[in-house]
Amino acid sequence: MNMTTPFRLFDTDDAMTKALLGDASTILRGPSPQTLLLSGGGSPCAFYSALGQEDLPWGEINLALVDERWVDEDDAGSNAALVKRTLMAGAAGRARFTHMKTSAVTPHEAAGDVDRSYRALPRPTLCILGMGPDTHTASWFSDAAEYDMVSRIENTQLVAGLCAPQTPVTGNYLQRMTITAAMLNRCDNAFLIIKGDSKIALLETTLSEPAMASPIGRAAALLGARLKVFALRGDG
Repeated sequence: MNMTTPFRLFDTDDAMTKALLGDASTILRGPSPQTLLLSGGGSPCAFYSALGQEDLPWGEINLALVDERWVDEDDAGSNAALVKRTLMAGAAGRARFTHMKTSAVTPHEAAGDVDRSYRALPRPTLCILGMGPDTHTASWFSDAAEYDMVSRIENTQLVAGLCAPQTPVTGNYLQRMTITAAMLNRCDNAFLIIKGDSKIALLETTLSEPAMASPIGRAAALLGARLKVFALRGDG
């Protein structure tokens, strides 16, 4: 495994949530203003709900998404809706939330406006990442035409529109907006949250391979020691 990536294993969701909560709270009690970047999916939900109850300076913390499916908030696939019903249901409701989804027909059309919004955010102190069974993170899908553009540090855009390939992972949610490597590189800290023995084994294998061979490998190499992995053993 890439030894620059701290890797913590847990036997219960409660134990992992407690560890996440402690580390995140310490970071978010730092100098303000701050930005917290959030991923969707089921893995971070317990952590989000717990974090949202913490007595933190939420009025000085900006929330924004790592990626978003190009759907309205009444759609089950909306990451914005997930954040609002978990993290922002508590004290974190005082935080300012920057949307990725706009009224534009496609994410590619909206990318310029969203990029300007993200450039106006304070420097991200913490980014929450996940990993799919295809090793994607954010909406970095290796078979997407935009993959190299969004995942290489040479690209100066902070966000970009992307059309994902239709797979069992993406389903019908093909049109997406995602942060790029340039935005990820702005983050002071990043947590990767994964659940299940199969995900742990996949990550161990992926991080032992050349960094450019997978989306999560590219992200881990870019972040280096800024990335911490929180992994739940068992069925996930």
